[in-house]
Amino acid sequence: MSNTPPPADDLVAPFSLDGAPVRGRIVRIGAAGLDPILRRHDYPRPAAMLLGEALTLAALIGSLLKVDGRLVVQAQGNGLVPLLVAEHSAGGLRGYARLAEGAAEKLVGANRVPPKDLLADGNLVLTLDQGENKHPYQGVVELNGDTLAACAENYFRISEQTDTGIRLAVGEVTEGDGPMRWRAGGVLMQRIAADRARGDTAEDWVRASMLFSTVRDEELVDPDLATDRLLYRLFHEEGARMDAPAALEDRCTCNAERLTHVMRQFPPQELRDLVEADGLLHARCQFCSRVYKIEPETVGA
Repeated sequence: MSNTPPPADDLVAPFSLDGAPVRGRIVRIGAAGLDPILRRHDYPRPAAMLLGEALTLAALIGSLLKVDGRLVVQAQGNGLVPLLVAEHSAGGLRGYARLAEGAAEKLVGANRVPPKDLLADGNLVLTLDQGENKHPYQGVVELNGDTLAACAENYFRISEQTDTGIRLAVGEVTEGDGPMRWRAGGVLMQRIAADRARGDTAEDWVRASMLFSTVRDEELVDPDLATDRLLYRLFHEEGARMDAPAALEDRCTCNAERLTHVMRQFPPQELRDLVEADGLLHARCQFCSRVYKIEPETVGA
C-alpha cells in the first residue's frame, strides 16, 4: 500500500450522489498541470482561457474512460484560433493553440471570448486513441454553443444520448504572497439511466441539475476551497460522495524517436534545406516547446 498522500490540488476525482441518480467527475488544475502549459506560449488571454477549458474538459472526459488511452479534445475552425488541441493520458496533460496571423493584436485587452467567435465555423472533435493496431474512436459535434462546456454537452446528448451537465472555469489567481497563476476547475455530472430499482429518474435529475447550476466560476478556481468542500457546498442536500482522486500534471509525450519517424516522411531535399548552421536539424515540439537536434543522416537527409 502506497504511503503517498492523495493530491490536494491538480487532481481529478469521481463522485456520486446518495439522493439522486448522478455520477460524475470534478477536476481542479493549477501550478502543476495548467499554469506551465499556458505560460509556455504566452497566449493572448482569450486563447489561454479557451485552451485551459479544453484541458479541463480533456481531464474530465479522459478520467471517465474505462480503458487506457489518450483522450484528445480538438477544435478546428477558420477564425482567430483555427486549431485547439488538449490531451489527457494517464494523468498527463498537454495542450496547444494555433493563432491566425494578426490574432494576438486583435485580441489585446479582450477577456473571455465564446469559442464560436474565436474558432468561427468549425467542429469539436473528441478522439480516444488506444495506441498502435487499434482503431481510434472519434465523435464530432458542431461548435454552436456559447461555451466549450455547452458544445461538449451537445456532444453527449447527440452522440452518447446521455443527459450530461458540464461547467468549466479558468482564471488567474494569486495564491498567498505568490505570483498570479492560471487555475481551472470543472465539474461533469451524468444522469444514471432508470431501471426497475430506481424507477423514473427524471425528477431527481432535474433537482440535481438545479443545484449544479448554482456553481460559480470563482468557486471552481478558488485555491482556498478544497475540492471535497466544493462538492459539499454544491450537493450537500443530496449526499455527495467523492472517491479517491488521481493526480494531474503537465506532461508532454514527445520524444526524439517519434520526431525522427515523422521527419523521415519528408523529401530529402526539403530536409537538407532545413539543416541549421551547426549541421543539425532542429525540431521544436509545438506542445512543450522542447527543441530536438537531429543528425540529418538519421532521417535520410
